[in-house]
Amino acid sequence: MQKNKDVLKILSEVDQDFSRFLCQVRKEEKVLLQQLAEGLMTASQLARIEKGQRPVCKNMRDRLLGRLGIASDLYENLLNVEDYTTWEQQRNILCEIERKDLQKAQELLVAYERQEPEVSKDKIKQQFCLVMRAEILKQQDAALGEIGGCYEKAVKLTVPDVESLCIAKRLLSIQEVNMVLEYWFYHRAADFSEKCKDLMAFVETSVYDTFSKVKIYPKIAYYYLQECFSELGGQTLDRLREGLQICDRAIEMLRDTGRAFYLLEILEIKVKILERIDKSLDESRELQELERSGTACKESAELAKLLRELSEEYGVHAYMQDCTYLYRQRWMFYVGDVLRIRRTMYGLTQKELCGGDCSVRTLRRTEKREVNMQQETLGVLLKKLGLSKEFQRACLVSNDREVLKLREELADCRNNCEPKKAREVLRRMKARVSDEILENQQYIMEAEASLDWMEGKITKEQFVAREEAALQCTLKVKDLYQMKEVYLTQMEMSCIRKRIQGLSDEEKRECINFLIDFFEWHEKRNVLSECIAMYEFATIRAICELGNLEEYQLSTDLAKKVLSEDLRCKRIWGIDGYLYEILWNENEQNIKDGQAEENEKMTESINQCIILSHFCKQIYYEEFYHKKILMYDDRLDMGDHCMLKRLPPPNKSQYHRLCCRQ
Repeated sequence: MQKNKDVLKILSEVDQDFSRFLCQVRKEEKVLLQQLAEGLMTASQLARIEKGQRPVCKNMRDRLLGRLGIASDLYENLLNVEDYTTWEQQRNILCEIERKDLQKAQELLVAYERQEPEVSKDKIKQQFCLVMRAEILKQQDAALGEIGGCYEKAVKLTVPDVESLCIAKRLLSIQEVNMVLEYWFYHRAADFSEKCKDLMAFVETSVYDTFSKVKIYPKIAYYYLQECFSELGGQTLDRLREGLQICDRAIEMLRDTGRAFYLLEILEIKVKILERIDKSLDESRELQELERSGTACKESAELAKLLRELSEEYGVHAYMQDCTYLYRQRWMFYVGDVLRIRRTMYGLTQKELCGGDCSVRTLRRTEKREVNMQQETLGVLLKKLGLSKEFQRACLVSNDREVLKLREELADCRNNCEPKKAREVLRRMKARVSDEILENQQYIMEAEASLDWMEGKITKEQFVAREEAALQCTLKVKDLYQMKEVYLTQMEMSCIRKRIQGLSDEEKRECINFLIDFFEWHEKRNVLSECIAMYEFATIRAICELGNLEEYQLSTDLAKKVLSEDLRCKRIWGIDGYLYEILWNENEQNIKDGQAEENEKMTESINQCIILSHFCKQIYYEEFYHKKILMYDDRLDMGDHCMLKRLPPPNKSQYHRLCCRQ
């Protein structure tokens, strides 16, 4: 009995910061306790959670935040023993389903249910198991009734009134919306298309952030469009225009976030609708709209063709295969592993780290995943290692939801090379975060250094020194690049990545080797997709610098590897950069070997970059590619077929992603 009380005390302490954040967001959104708790727990139980009096596991934390519209994969996560074990087991199931190793997935699913006796009491875990079983059955081409039965059991655990659900009056996470959608689909509701429209309206007007909306709205739109436009014959012009508007709303969400969930499927339907509209307009001679429609059709068809070609080239499924992406988490670590790794990085023994603040026995057992350390003690030890006690953080430590929005706005400004706008956003952000927290100091120092470098206000040496100073806010270790095992926060990785461009060639190579090794370690643990945002952000700089060091093949191999991973994760924000780097490397290698440039291939590749950068609204990079095309065309007009040889090579030091995008 005493042991259970101790566990509850520890878990309650862990949840303190989450409790305050949850309560603050709920009140900001004017959501009642009963609304948020419905189907999950009683209002009184939720009230105790908000007061820090009741423990809550990571899955339930994510579900509560999800109902309030906050995407859980925006955060870095340090987990206790139970939560980390659950995450590992669920991740392994997700991976096998994605690989289509259904036998292995089934074995892991059964083992998970057996090893987790509380699954029968945990609604969130039960739903996960039922949805994964449904995904396995789909791939096995099981009977629709059998698949639908899984979704029925799953959704009714937290949405028991699904048959008579008034969606507009409910709070649901995107996982729950997905279950509702699948339940209605497999039970062949007579008014399925109308229910889809209700779901789309719900998502559009909900409290969801952009990264939550983009995961589920395109799927609902696709189901609706399939239902209504699988056969286009007999559709009225107004009906076709309505379908086109839905396509465009889904596509705009994907453009704003650089995602490709159901993008190819929707693009193909859009092309069919536009072709039908063109025919109707041609018959009625509405020439102005016909011209606009024809242009949109051409752009959509080109992007769809490019996505299919890239998917085939890199061995990735072009179309959506399952709903596993809804359950993916980002940057997940067991807190005991973090203590052990950071302690080793600092060269400390267990006794030296404890220093009277904790018993060596407790630290040893925590590192071995035998116990959970009390939050107060854990906070003291983490602080010694340059980390805050926050179990969930998004580069900045704050309970203010607005800070997350400002961070994304700042990233957009930096990536589009708009330093004045970026400085104004940073000013607003600084007013909302505590500069006494080291992680916040680090973020601000790094942002200011990057903006000064962007505007040419500091030298290369000054930039490197300021990035190093930002890094040392939280990480003061020697010989970092020689260490075999490291734990780094996303901001620490960002500082390391940024300073590369100001280093000497020898130092660059050492840093690049470190970055490659860092992510290979994640790849071996099968968690590369869990750190995909930082992987693409860090490696685009390594790829660029390897090209500058004339290591063209290694640069190209790395670019293709990251490109493949991005396609697999349905992230297209950085793909244009990898394609350009591959093109640049190939041309430089041809020049070095005395071979003629492949003019047609070069033009085609740059046009691909234009298509992708335009889709992702990357104005700066789209203009960059257009300039390359214009320069190339000018040289051809003069009879010069060696643009990259005769002209200075592209200024690659200016071509890089400035800020990590989620």
